[in-house]
Amino acid sequence: MQKREFEEMIEQPVSDEEYKVIETVYQWHPSVKEVSGKEEVAELYKSFGMAIFHDMLPRAEKNRELERQFLHARAEMERIRAEMEELSCK
Repeated sequence: MQKREFEEMIEQPVSDEEYKVIETVYQWHPSVKEVSGKEEVAELYKSFGMAIFHDMLPRAEKNRELERQFLHARAEMERIRAEMEELSCK
């Protein structure tokens, strides 16, 4: 979602700093659904303002970090699997 699109949905501007927090929550918070996430985030803002996003931010950041760790672990697992296959072919 783009900043302009979000501002149109809430019918008011937000600062770049505020939008960075909103975007992190939108992309990474585990309770924001993929299908209706834009609408959910806009409704959260309309109902609770920035306070809810600041409250949700730590969980979103933790989820983002866990996803990074998961992808790294998966890549390492694939590297090890390839090495094992290489050994079995020799």
